[in-house]
Amino acid sequence: MPYFGKQNFDATANAKVKKYSFTVTDATQQNFSIVTGSGDEVSVYLNGVLLQDGVDYTLSTTQVSLSSNAVQNDIVDVHIFQSFAVADAVSEATAKATSISSAIALGG
Repeated sequence: MPYFGKQNFDATANAKVKKYSFTVTDATQQNFSIVTGSGDEVSVYLNGVLLQDGVDYTLSTTQVSLSSNAVQNDIVDVHIFQSFAVADAVSEATAKATSISSAIALGG
């Protein structure tokens, strides 16, 4: 998948997309918890409409804050594009030859 947005390093980098989807349950809700890195690109949608960063919402590494309250049953989607280089991946041969001695956390 090609990378959309700024690339701060290797032009052959790829991206993965981490998606959050929230259904608003309270008519005063403005803040939505996420996890993002400082180099990630983020797109925020309200009921399918792309919002403008700094105008419609503000962003930190732990939350998206809408500029105005969402309405109950609105859908807020957050797409986080995280860069990675294929060179960072572990080869199959290395993976098979390596033992893991600590806990592995898997997330979706």
